[in-house]
Amino acid sequence: MPTNCPACNFKYERAPGYFLGSSYINYGITALTTTALFIIARFGFNLTGQQVIAPLTIYVIVLPLLLFRHARALWLALDCALDSSVLDPDEQ
Repeated sequence: MPTNCPACNFKYERAPGYFLGSSYINYGITALTTTALFIIARFGFNLTGQQVIAPLTIYVIVLPLLLFRHARALWLALDCALDSSVLDPDEQ
C-alpha cells in the first residue's frame, strides 16, 4: 500500500499500528455474517452441524482475505469522518 495518495498527497497511515482497528471491522463483519449463515443453514434449511461446519470454515478463512482492503478503507473513512483535523493539508 502506498504511504500517500498520488493525487492529493494524503498520508494514509498516521502512526505505527494505525490500521489495527480495521481488523476489528473485519472480524465483526465475519463474525456477524457467519452467525447469521449458521442460523439460516441450521434452522432455515434444517442442516446438521456437521453439514454446516465445512462450508462455514472455508467462509471464515476466505471472507477476511476478501474484506482486508475494504476494512482498511472503511477504517480510514471513519477516522476522517470522526476527526476532520486529519484532512488539514497543513499537517501533512
